[in-house]
Amino acid sequence: MQTRINQISEVTCDLEIEAAAEELASDFNAALHRQRTRTEMKGFRPGKVPVGLVKKIHGEEIAYLLAQEKVQEAFHKEVIESKQYDVVGRPVLTTLDYEMGGDLRAVIRFGVRPKITLKDLSGEKIPRLKREVTDEDVAEHLERIRKSRAALVPVETDEITEDFQVVMDMQRLDDKTGTPVIGEKEEGVTFFVDDENLHEAIREGVLNKRVGDTFTVEIPPDQDDKGPTHRYQATVKEAKRRDLPDLDDAFAEAVTEGKVSGLDEWKSTIRQQLNALWEERTQELLVDRIADRMMALHDIPIPESAVEMYLDGFVDDVKKRNNGKEPKDFDEEAFREARRSMAGRHAKWKLLRDAYIEHEELQITEDDLDAYFDKATGDNDELAPETLRRYYERTSAMDEVRERLMSRKVFARLTDAFEIEDKDPEAFQALLDENASSDSSIVIPA
Repeated sequence: MQTRINQISEVTCDLEIEAAAEELASDFNAALHRQRTRTEMKGFRPGKVPVGLVKKIHGEEIAYLLAQEKVQEAFHKEVIESKQYDVVGRPVLTTLDYEMGGDLRAVIRFGVRPKITLKDLSGEKIPRLKREVTDEDVAEHLERIRKSRAALVPVETDEITEDFQVVMDMQRLDDKTGTPVIGEKEEGVTFFVDDENLHEAIREGVLNKRVGDTFTVEIPPDQDDKGPTHRYQATVKEAKRRDLPDLDDAFAEAVTEGKVSGLDEWKSTIRQQLNALWEERTQELLVDRIADRMMALHDIPIPESAVEMYLDGFVDDVKKRNNGKEPKDFDEEAFREARRSMAGRHAKWKLLRDAYIEHEELQITEDDLDAYFDKATGDNDELAPETLRRYYERTSAMDEVRERLMSRKVFARLTDAFEIEDKDPEAFQALLDENASSDSSIVIPA
């Protein structure tokens, strides 16, 4: 068997495999006789079907399987065992030219990890959102809780305000004649007038109306939609007004089930919770900015095999959400093309991350794992850290834990390496808008 590896690009290689028919004959005949022992046919004892007949029935299939086996063996020997190539992603068999009794020619294309020289990050600046929770934030949070706990009082004669819940029937009208369109009537459409997701045309139309009133609503197309404006005849069927509870100590104790002793303590608790949420959001945004900046600083080629590996994962996720099958009318080719850029970013970050881990000699130690499981069990006296760890080991979830801990180490080290600049929300958003078009380059060779 002849093999040759051709360097197509910095990150792509082809393994060419050639074998003469004579080299494959003995293996083909051995496979043919193995098939004979499993073949049953009327008129012949099991395992005694003539070899010529077995060849006629199964020969092409055996030849194809043999070709695949030889190709896999060659790839493992010449690429994997040689350890000369750091293979990335999923190899692809691009050529398989073989017919029963003939010569074999095959080509396997595989990706290799690019050589990455990490940039000096000193002086590189990363914006970090800095937001302090205000009294207004706490008040807005409390108001949302009051609204969620409000009683709804039916109202027949009062004009509708933003504190109302409304039930309407909406009849679609013909765009040209204004007559009702048969079969396009929605009954019992229910909403709160102050719902931020409510279409503004509906909100403006229903304000100051009463139960029984009928009015016309014109809903223009979305910004990206070039369709016509749709007209509806809306009829108010029901209206209920929120009866908000008093914001006092009794309400605070009732909502928290006695966990706070009064309104002031509740406000303090809410402030702490909101601060914790903003800290979490701040960290998420910082991680995104660091990853984006790292990719912008490093212009590296991405093996197509790595991109395809992520695209395969995206498709698998779709199947998992659909009981292991592709949804009806699922266009996999269009799906993969639409997500190719995203897959490229995933692949690029993974390559950079691996290079950074190697450069910084980062490792997950037993102490790291002990600390993780200690924190995971917390004050739970019924679950010991050792018990939880054994469970993770039995369920093969330890790799996920190690991956999570490694990500934390990577971003902690990168946070120290970059110069972090705290920005208020307005300045931070301005920077995001300014850099929205300056995406990091993704280079995917052919």
